[in-house]
Amino acid sequence: MPAHLVLDFDSTIVTLESLDELAAIALEGRSDRDEVLARIRSITDAGMDGSLPIDQSLSQRLALLRFDRAMVGRLIARLHEAVSPSLRAHEQELRQGAGRVWVVTSGFHEWIDPVVEALGIHRSHVCANRLLWSADGRSLGLDPSSTLASPRSKPRAVRALGLVGRVIAVGDGITDWEIRDAGAADEFIAFTETVARAPVVACADHVAAEFSAVLRRWRAS
Repeated sequence: MPAHLVLDFDSTIVTLESLDELAAIALEGRSDRDEVLARIRSITDAGMDGSLPIDQSLSQRLALLRFDRAMVGRLIARLHEAVSPSLRAHEQELRQGAGRVWVVTSGFHEWIDPVVEALGIHRSHVCANRLLWSADGRSLGLDPSSTLASPRSKPRAVRALGLVGRVIAVGDGITDWEIRDAGAADEFIAFTETVARAPVVACADHVAAEFSAVLRRWRAS
């Protein structure tokens, strides 16, 4: 039986970092847009390469953003168009095995669920954070009940799924490697189609520059 495939979302399923892209939308028209965007992207990179804990990465980026549900709708439209090209090329095989595909991410259900469901992955197979919202549709920040906003939260989330059999974790960030490092996955594939982060590649059991290489490992498991 094929292994369970645990995928990251940003820079893995899609070629974008969702919060960075949301920032680009939310900051439209502001005179300091480029400066704030550069700061947010720097924080994203620090969280992905392990030099900044994921809880600090999330909280610092959210503190720099003010956005509403309409902006999230625009983000979702962009993400649908930004599915990683090699994943899109093998979408049918992913759909056929979707019962053993999981998305574990420090991103947010609000925009991840509709994107992965369009790829055939049910939202019940998504482990992510949630936002709080005001009555008029403005974000109030991280929902404190979120379980993927703290260090080493991805391994805990994967263990909580109770998966039986081999587990392959795939992603571009150090938090994805932590799944295997903590024993919640049997191997970790660094996915480098969008970005190759040297500290992540150095930790990986395998490196995949495109999705067919991930599928070969999945079939062979």
